[in-house]
Amino acid sequence: MEMNHLPPVELTFPPIDETCPAPALKVAFVHDYGQDDDTLLNASDALWALEARKVQSIFGCEIVRPMDADRARVSECMSKSGVSHLSDAVEDFEDISAIITVAVDDETHQPSLKTVYDNILQYNWGPALLEPLDVLPDLLRCRRKEAVDLINLISVNSSPKEPVKMKMKAEEEHVPGSVQCLINVIMLSTKSVPRLTLGKRTALSVVSPLVSGVSSAVSSLGSYFTRDSGRSLLAGVSGMSEAFYTWILKTGSEANIAEARITSGYGPVLACAPCIRASLCARAFEMYYPRLTLSSAIEPEWQEGEQAILSVLTTLRVMALSSQDVLDNPTMSSLIILAHEQQNYPLPKDLSSKLHSMLMTSIQMNFALDESLFLIFRCVTQDRTQPEPDFPPDLATSLCIVLPALASTHLDPFVRHFSLRLIALILAQLPSVLQQQILITLASDTEFPQMRAAAIGLLKEFVLEALQVPTPSGEPNVFASPLLLRSFGPILFRTMPSDYLSTVRVAGDIEKSLEPSRIAEVLSFYYVLLQRDRDNKTGIRDPDNIASVELSLLRPLRSFLEKWSNAKPIPSLISLQIGLERIDYAKTMLYRSSEAGNYVTH
Repeated sequence: MEMNHLPPVELTFPPIDETCPAPALKVAFVHDYGQDDDTLLNASDALWALEARKVQSIFGCEIVRPMDADRARVSECMSKSGVSHLSDAVEDFEDISAIITVAVDDETHQPSLKTVYDNILQYNWGPALLEPLDVLPDLLRCRRKEAVDLINLISVNSSPKEPVKMKMKAEEEHVPGSVQCLINVIMLSTKSVPRLTLGKRTALSVVSPLVSGVSSAVSSLGSYFTRDSGRSLLAGVSGMSEAFYTWILKTGSEANIAEARITSGYGPVLACAPCIRASLCARAFEMYYPRLTLSSAIEPEWQEGEQAILSVLTTLRVMALSSQDVLDNPTMSSLIILAHEQQNYPLPKDLSSKLHSMLMTSIQMNFALDESLFLIFRCVTQDRTQPEPDFPPDLATSLCIVLPALASTHLDPFVRHFSLRLIALILAQLPSVLQQQILITLASDTEFPQMRAAAIGLLKEFVLEALQVPTPSGEPNVFASPLLLRSFGPILFRTMPSDYLSTVRVAGDIEKSLEPSRIAEVLSFYYVLLQRDRDNKTGIRDPDNIASVELSLLRPLRSFLEKWSNAKPIPSLISLQIGLERIDYAKTMLYRSSEAGNYVTH
């Protein structure tokens, strides 16, 4: 075989360790005219041949100090020999690090990062041209895919010590683009750290400060997260934790493994919570109440948020941590994680009681609200399948204090509606006496008058159910007994305030007030009760009660509507007029069906 030697060059590789200089391989390239295509024997083939000891005679190998000119000589050699790929990328620059530095800041620069990456992949020795400490500062702050690909290449092929040093340096210098830098540092650490040689250290002692540093950085940068970057961070930290734990599992003692579980922490979950946005409540609502869904409130691209938080649950499974383990140390992060637990994993029975304070704080602070409301929803709907629901009364009472505020004042219409549905579901878990007390409070609420009308709608639901379905225990239900009118009559069958009708001067007073909508709900409730309480369990058909309602509410309302009958039509007044006409019709029907004629209208 005829061979033509080219000038020898030296290929520089990353340092072996802190005490040993970087090795360089002095390589002589040759033409092998015995090949059919008469092409240059490429470097990867030469290295393979060296390792196979088949062409040792054509190489001279020695360990030398790294020289910046090596790569230029490689490029020059390859350029002269007709190889165009990598030589094109380095011919006008001192080395490939300079190309990357420029290309990171200028997307239009040629050769681009993608060109550099693609050309490096052409050769097995290509990654050796990358100096981690030179190129990582620029790559770490770049969000482009080709930059991420180069970081991946470094994390897999370079000495793991250099990426670790770079991680520490990035944290100390707070380089520009900190969020993207952090995402890339996490990815770099995930692949490079488990490749470290431990020596006398343990894997746990290596990763603990890294995990702590990442958690601290995530917490400090939380306010700068976008939806997408927060999701990427959450998935990245989960992958890093899983990789580190697997490394500890393979190399550490039982004590190390146990400590790794304890110190795994869920800090990133808390910082990334606003970015998850997986629409738990909206999806549950549309599944349980399809007839009440007029327009979907599900966030676009909610699946990406779901996948990000599910990566946390996957990591917990790898660590052999169950839902109960997460709950045993209840935090706000525990709440978020458990809310995203898959439906085929039943929630712990003591979840609602252990997360009592967390749920209250979340709702009051409007933080992780989707997770909190969904967790409550899942608890009450899961308990509905039990013969005897076991929802803690103290939690129910607490929630019926904070949820009305949410249902009254939250800016999102869906959150207001869903909160009201939750109140109804929670009340359904309670004894009728406690239901009565809470509904009385809501129906007379002075702090959130928006709840008054809503509370009457809830009251109507419970009364209709009580009239149709007897209580399992056989005890009388307050909603199907004379106690109903005794407790709710003084609240419902009057205006709030009592002189409201006399204080209205102009149409604007009516349009700005919440009282007309409350009165409309009262009229609807009264009409339904007259119609449905055929056995007169509540006493609503008694002549005395009919006369009392007429005197306290209906007669003043008729006079008020007559006064405004010639004014410009106002929708809320039209609704009140229709409500009165329905009640008068119902009472007329009762009068006609009564043999004694006791049900007179007025």
